[in-house]
Amino acid sequence: MKSFPEKKSLILLRNGNKIGHAVYGNKNNFPIFYFHGWPGSRFELKNIPLKKKKCFIIALERPGYGISDSISNFKITDWPKIVLEVANKLKIKKFSIIGVSGGAPFALACANAIKSKRLKSVAIVCPLAPHNAKGMNKGKVGMLLNYGKKPFISWLLINFLRMRLLNSNLEKNFNRWKNKIPLPKSDSKLFTIDRGIRLMENFKESIKHGTTGVHRDANLYSKDWGFKLKNIKKKIFIWHGDKDLTVPIITNKYYKKKLKNKEMFIKSNEGHFSICYNFMNDIVLQISE
Repeated sequence: MKSFPEKKSLILLRNGNKIGHAVYGNKNNFPIFYFHGWPGSRFELKNIPLKKKKCFIIALERPGYGISDSISNFKITDWPKIVLEVANKLKIKKFSIIGVSGGAPFALACANAIKSKRLKSVAIVCPLAPHNAKGMNKGKVGMLLNYGKKPFISWLLINFLRMRLLNSNLEKNFNRWKNKIPLPKSDSKLFTIDRGIRLMENFKESIKHGTTGVHRDANLYSKDWGFKLKNIKKKIFIWHGDKDLTVPIITNKYYKKKLKNKEMFIKSNEGHFSICYNFMNDIVLQISE
């Protein structure tokens, strides 16, 4: 059995659109769909030391990211139908979901829409919260929501960053990013040059063929998601680091209040990136059992 990720994999949907994905691990294990952050791609998990003999993860690219086709008027609530169609195509009967950072709203949309036991468990990691949650107006996530409310400025900024990523050295891009972005010690210590370059490769892949997905999601995050958290009956596992400077830990108060069935794991001294690096195998095990 191969260790992954696969190079280029496309799933053809009934409507003719294609969804990019990469598979990590061993297909004899319980299947988990992984939803990347913002920006992100099917390569996001390349930076995580997965125990590949103990996992089977299908990392999906949302429309307009990586090699996935763009879909006009795509909404967060459209994603569950696509996930189910992909599961059918891959002949997966039962599965769990992990949504990281900007992938969390899409994971929660699935928890809300897929009522059957086919969806076993959902975990959200360092999750974006709804735009009106306390803390979502601060730091990097506050900037993201602000840009999302100003589509033209968002488009200009994202396309400027795209040109920089596509046309300059990845190590130089990483050093520029690391010097400009405030990181807690746990995240800063994590990023060796090799890991930093892989992070830039992930960012680059997300916008390689255009900025439609990145631009659209920024806008979707800044408005109502199209469903109510209080209506989610499935249990949601929430993982967050208390030193996260990207999505402040205070946003979890919103989830604590609105989600009826949840279990929270707040990890001391972990940041936005380190919690994924240090705990992804635990999360995989948790939602596979």
